[in-house]
Amino acid sequence: MSESETAGKNILLLVSGSIAAFKAVSLASFLTKSGATVRVAMTEAAREFVGPASFEGITGEKTRLHNFEAGSMMAHIELERWADLIVFYPASAESISGLAHGSGSSLPSALFLAHEFKKPFLLAPAMNQAMWKHPALKRNLDLLKSYGVEILPPASGPLACGESGEGRLIEPEDALRIIRERLEISQVKSAVSKPRILVTAGGTSEPIDEVRHLRNLSSGRTGYALALRLQQEGFPVTLLQSEYSFAREGVRNLILYSTTRDFAEKIKHELETEEVSFVIHSAAVADYRVAEVTDTSGKPIGSSGKIQTNVPLLLKLVPNPKIIRELRTWSRNKELKIISFKLTADDSSDLKLETYDSEWIIHNHLRDVGDELHRGRIFSRTADRGYRETGSFRTKKELESAVVSLLSQGSEEKP
Repeated sequence: MSESETAGKNILLLVSGSIAAFKAVSLASFLTKSGATVRVAMTEAAREFVGPASFEGITGEKTRLHNFEAGSMMAHIELERWADLIVFYPASAESISGLAHGSGSSLPSALFLAHEFKKPFLLAPAMNQAMWKHPALKRNLDLLKSYGVEILPPASGPLACGESGEGRLIEPEDALRIIRERLEISQVKSAVSKPRILVTAGGTSEPIDEVRHLRNLSSGRTGYALALRLQQEGFPVTLLQSEYSFAREGVRNLILYSTTRDFAEKIKHELETEEVSFVIHSAAVADYRVAEVTDTSGKPIGSSGKIQTNVPLLLKLVPNPKIIRELRTWSRNKELKIISFKLTADDSSDLKLETYDSEWIIHNHLRDVGDELHRGRIFSRTADRGYRETGSFRTKKELESAVVSLLSQGSEEKP
């Protein structure tokens, strides 16, 4: 099977205390080499068999060890939401009992309590053959299966205790094959059940000559973060992003643009050819482009190659078309819904929202946007095509959650 099912996916690997825990290092290596991002959460007992540094060296990600780790108090929530698939490999009899009865005493069991069964949860038992046959274990496995957990049956063969029989951990290569199959099925289900989203991000660039250009300071990080979050939520997402924005790791469907004209052509093509339900338009499209370069006397200066002159230059700027006004015209889906972004730098109370044709507008003031700070307001269109404030956010994470809520709301509304 190809690596395409794992490339760009987020895999959460849970590891419990078992002599077979060394095989989890191999599985983490296979997944990482196949293009997945792998994060590991271990029980305290697992540390007796394999060290956290082994996983960190292979995955490049921090290994999580317990519920009360400084700076990671919400790890059991964050990791579950982050993952496209969760695999418990190996799962000891004790850890299986903890999951079945909702103990929450270890990080993996606490994480299981936060699992909403919207994504695959695979569990690979590893134990002595007598433990595998024990009725208490069978009851716990049946309970987990009733919740929606998929049990990866152990193999038969020599066991660590010197005996032979069922209970041997499924080999990493076989676990990898099953993970790829489940990701493929999960992706098909998500694409069918959730609306397609087109996210735009970054800023357009307008050339002066073939070397110099005019562009704004939009990093594209907000749009990128939204695309990743929606992808993790199971939405089929395409990110249309500036080629000058470099936050793009993990995005499965990525299209790059440069100029405003290039941006317009590519978003038009996507809307005409794909059944897009929502456009999240966070890209900063230039209001003007360079029509002509002249010297101070008005004499045109050719813009092919690199302009070679030391005299003052005049740039003639002409307005770019308002692309957001064309989105519904271009869209094959006549029920398209739009979430727009508006950034202001002054304190005027008149935001001129009436010039927008969007179901929702997300407003930021320049002073409220930074690496840590990300504050703003959400406006919703009213029946008379005006806008009223219906929400706010203080961080980028809160904005992401608000957008997910808007998409759910918009999907349920009848046209």
